[in-house]
Amino acid sequence: MKNRPIYKIIEQDLRLAILEGRLKQGDMIPSETELCAKYDVARMTVRQAINNLLVDGYIYRHKGRGTFVTFNKKEIRKQDSSFLSFTNEMKLLDSPVSTTLLNLQKTTADEMIAKRLQIHVGDSIYYVERLRSSNNIPLAYERLYLPYNMYGVLEEKIFNGSFYRFVQEDLGWRIRNCEYAIEARGVTKKVAELLHQKEGEPALYLNSVTYLENGRAFVYTRYYFHGEHFRFKDNYIRKNGSNEHEFR
Repeated sequence: MKNRPIYKIIEQDLRLAILEGRLKQGDMIPSETELCAKYDVARMTVRQAINNLLVDGYIYRHKGRGTFVTFNKKEIRKQDSSFLSFTNEMKLLDSPVSTTLLNLQKTTADEMIAKRLQIHVGDSIYYVERLRSSNNIPLAYERLYLPYNMYGVLEEKIFNGSFYRFVQEDLGWRIRNCEYAIEARGVTKKVAELLHQKEGEPALYLNSVTYLENGRAFVYTRYYFHGEHFRFKDNYIRKNGSNEHEFR
């Protein structure tokens, strides 16, 4: 189109390169200097194009490193499933998931854990730490809390795959629903090392309680998702024409 602003042309060229796969997730886009030379324009023009792509979520800036493609980041979608299963969500995206078991121990519940799991303070629980990765990229650090009296002895191999599959197929339990909350949090030194981030950088933090059909809470989970690789997508519908919304 004649008289089209040059920043729009730069923006469209980069957008097409991303959509067509010439620039893939994690790739660094050309520097401002390179783009200025290629299009023979001032740095301000290039920055306008890049800022538009940043706003639209195609790219992200990493201070001191450059600007990278993030358009194809993994989405966790809450559709018809009533609980969050990391492994199942990754299967929907055709991404192989590997699990590293970091810790499995028997301990006791503090006030908060006891409240979440509907048990008493001091009751025995299992505490589990896992690192979830895909294509050798650490994606999530997970901590699980399980009421000991519901499980008895648990072997390490159970936590090397899908815990929810074990619950449903091996134990024969039926899951009713999952309640969870998501927020942005700066990562601690330990989490930063596991997710290959810097201490204090933001991550998506999710905590959830999952219930059986009889209403019994059988697991309380805390996740840290690497913010550069994930976003959550949900659908909300209006309930019976009211202002209340039903979560799906």
